[in-house]
Amino acid sequence: MARGIASEVQGRRRRPLRAACLVALLAAVAGGQTNGIPAHLEQAIAGVKTVRTRFVQEKRVALFRQPLVTRGMIQVAPPGKLLWRVESPIRYALLIDGRQARQWDGETGRTEKIALADNPVFAAVAEQLGAWFGGRYRLLASTYDIRPSPGVPDAFVFTPRPDTPPATVLQAVTVTFRGDGRYLASIRIDERGGDTTLLTFEETEINVPLDAEAWTL
Repeated sequence: MARGIASEVQGRRRRPLRAACLVALLAAVAGGQTNGIPAHLEQAIAGVKTVRTRFVQEKRVALFRQPLVTRGMIQVAPPGKLLWRVESPIRYALLIDGRQARQWDGETGRTEKIALADNPVFAAVAEQLGAWFGGRYRLLASTYDIRPSPGVPDAFVFTPRPDTPPATVLQAVTVTFRGDGRYLASIRIDERGGDTTLLTFEETEINVPLDAEAWTL
C-alpha cells in the first residue's frame, strides 16, 4: 500500500512537471511584432545558427507550496530542429525535427512519434521555436504588443492582444537578453491564473557544432 501511495504521489508530481515543461515551451515561443525590439538585438539573434544551452525552470503553481524546479538542456538548429531535454527531477525529452516530433518518457522508457501534420500544436511549436531562437520574429503571428520592461535593460514584455488565443491563458511574457545581446538570458511567463514560470539559460554556446548523436532519443 505504501508503495502504491508513493507511486500515486510521484505520478501527481510528474504530471504537473511534464505539463510545466510543455507550457513553458509553448509560451516561450509566443511571437510578436518586431517594432518593440531594437534592431541590433534582432540582428544579433538572427546570426545564431546553432544553440546549446542548459536551463533551469522554476514554476510556481497553486497546487504546491514549493516551486517545481526542473533542469536540463536545450539545443536548436534553426529552422527545423529542436531538442528539449529535462534531466531532473524527472527525465523527459521532446525532439522536433522537420515534420516529425518525438517524445521520450524516462519513467517508462517509451518513445512516441508525432506527425506534425496531424498535430497543429506541435506544428506551431516547431515553426515558432525556429523563428524565436533564430531571431526570425517576422515569421511569428502579430498577436502580442511589445514594450521595454521598465528599469530592466534589454528586457521586453510581450502582452497578448485582446481576443487572441494567448490572451485567454497568458498575462504577459517577459524576455531578457544577455548583456552582450547575443542571446536570451531568461524568459518569465505570467499566466492569468496566477501561476508563473521562470526559464533561465546557463552555459549557453552559440554557433558550435552539435553532435549528431545528441539528436537521437
